[in-house]
Amino acid sequence: MEIRRLQKIKGGSFTLSLPKNWVEKRKLKSGEQMTVSEEEDGSIRIFPVEMPLEKPLEVTLKLEDYPTLRALEYSVGTYYIQGSNKITIISKETIPAEHKKRLKLLRMELPGMEVAQEEANTLGFQVLVDPSIFSLESLVEKTSSFSLHLQEDAVKSLLEYDFQLAAEVLERSLEAMRHYRMTIRQVALASLSKSIAKKVGVKSCRECITFALVARDLNRVVYHSSSIAEHVVALKQQEKKIDKDILDIILGMSTVAYEMQKMSAQAFLKKDVKLAVLAMGKMEKIREKEKVLLTKVMEKIKDVDTAVVLGMIARDLRRIAGYAVAIADDAMNRVLTPVAG
Repeated sequence: MEIRRLQKIKGGSFTLSLPKNWVEKRKLKSGEQMTVSEEEDGSIRIFPVEMPLEKPLEVTLKLEDYPTLRALEYSVGTYYIQGSNKITIISKETIPAEHKKRLKLLRMELPGMEVAQEEANTLGFQVLVDPSIFSLESLVEKTSSFSLHLQEDAVKSLLEYDFQLAAEVLERSLEAMRHYRMTIRQVALASLSKSIAKKVGVKSCRECITFALVARDLNRVVYHSSSIAEHVVALKQQEKKIDKDILDIILGMSTVAYEMQKMSAQAFLKKDVKLAVLAMGKMEKIREKEKVLLTKVMEKIKDVDTAVVLGMIARDLRRIAGYAVAIADDAMNRVLTPVAG
């Protein structure tokens, strides 16, 4: 860091000399136009008018460096989430057609990623989504909506013995995962660029962290909702229907978890601490209902496999409620931030 003296010139303006090595590194010349912008923290940012604020993030992966295709797929997904605009896979030999086919399927999981280059030994992806289009709040809101409907329909499939609905919930959860990956990508880009952060609605590094946390917690809620649907599909093999008393307790437990999830997400989006506290306060109800449910299952369900599945569903509902508490905590961390005196 350098310290430079501010100087006053005729007319009341002030000047500040720029470091010579900085000017030479960017090949700037005398008389070149510069953009000066004030940041929210009061600092000033200076950059040439003709120079783009952000350079595209690119990465090249060598096929031979990966022991399995799955490892390569995981790396492509991770580089996408971390904000890469261009991901190119190269090989010393021809990339097998089956490998290319599998890698291209990643486009279904990673929003906005398309094939930009393809040769015998090369496969290149380009992310075509403009990050400024999706604010982080809108992505959190959409993921929350997905999650609420998934939980509602997963439990409905159990209550109505609708195995087709359960299978559909499992398929739909994949779309919720796409929203999650896009959200984390936006968080990563916001952490790398102040201009992108401003466009997606992030005001500080601290807020960027809370968006990452709420995206993770919503993703876990989606996982446990889809897990309920999986357990319902497993019950398809059981001929005897589940006792109505048990189903009523599950519905009651799900209703409370649903309310908690909805309240917590709204608390985060509206920056409502009171609503977050109310959501947290419902966790004790969930524990009580789970205890009653497990007792009733032990009393009335003789088939061990069915009893285990119902216990797993109870666990998933408790965990959905637990992650709703985590989302409420994210809301409080977003709002209750110290201010420098």
